[in-house]
Amino acid sequence: MATAFGTWSTTTRRVVLLLILAAATLVVVRAETVVLPFIWAFIVGYVLQPAVSFLERRARLRRGLAAGVVFLALVAFIVGTIRLVAPLAVTQLRDVQHALPTLLQSAQITAVATLRDLGMGDLDVLVLVPASQELSGNVARMVVPLATAIGRFALELLVFLIATFFVLRDAPRLFELVRDVLPRDHRAEILRIGEQVSDLISRYIRGQLILVAVMSTVTAVGLSVLEVPYSIVLGLVTGVLELIPIVGPITAGAIASIVALGHPNPFGWSQPAYVGVVIVMYTVLRHGEDYFVVPLVIGRIVRLHAAVVIFALLAGGALLGLLGVILAVPTAATVRLLLIYVIAKLRDEDPFAQLEREIEAVGGSRGHAAEARAVSGQARP
Repeated sequence: MATAFGTWSTTTRRVVLLLILAAATLVVVRAETVVLPFIWAFIVGYVLQPAVSFLERRARLRRGLAAGVVFLALVAFIVGTIRLVAPLAVTQLRDVQHALPTLLQSAQITAVATLRDLGMGDLDVLVLVPASQELSGNVARMVVPLATAIGRFALELLVFLIATFFVLRDAPRLFELVRDVLPRDHRAEILRIGEQVSDLISRYIRGQLILVAVMSTVTAVGLSVLEVPYSIVLGLVTGVLELIPIVGPITAGAIASIVALGHPNPFGWSQPAYVGVVIVMYTVLRHGEDYFVVPLVIGRIVRLHAAVVIFALLAGGALLGLLGVILAVPTAATVRLLLIYVIAKLRDEDPFAQLEREIEAVGGSRGHAAEARAVSGQARP
């Protein structure tokens, strides 16, 4: 006996879909600490999908086995990096904890002397902050919260690894699930847009990871040559801050300059000259990245104005903290492509012709370094 049931109208379906998306967004924003490991797992799984597909296609491995091989390679990379870098980083962080009050005091004395030499001694009050002992006490009180944070990080890392494996293994099923949810009348068009956005974002993410590795290594080596203390930690910080366009590199250079300012230089130079050399090194590395590494590794991937990048960074940070800052530029680039599509549809033009021209422009000429900086989301205003 057939059961009668009513079908939803197109409007009802759209409202339900919007409600689901709004609820998912609310969960991501409100339960950030719970959701973050899964978001990172999707990002890493997305980046590593080509490797799994390569093993499936070339090595004739089943999906689960190919995912397992890539997952084990990821775990080996994480463990190897921790084994190699962690002891040095922990040692230098411990040294930073003990030396921080002295380091800041030396930096203050040098800054005051420089201001007086420049005839601006009345600005001493802006530099002299008598908080070295308080700072030392605060650092000591951070031990318990730090231990708690390490335990939470270990738990989140475990969740991240488990989720990453499932993403690697079940990506085709997830894609089919999303595909089946799409409206039949617009499915082909939406999937075509998704492919173009996916290609752009995947190239951007892989390029950024290469930039992080390059800048971490080169900066650590440069600081070691200049005998700036804590070069390994500063190199890692510089590499990670590369993920934050515009603000990140400036912050990394400022941190290294403060450390150099508070550390007696081993070359017999004046302290301002020593700090100046560090600043010059960061500037040279930055321009070398802009003119050589960015065009070769990333190319003209996301074409965004510096003002748009800054707004995206602020909005992303307000919504999702550090993760939002990291995802700000690729998200803004995706929105830009979607706006190109929507505007073309509103004008009754072929949206894919314009999107294809956009993609060709993205992958085209790489000779203009200034443009490469701007469009990679790393331009300076």
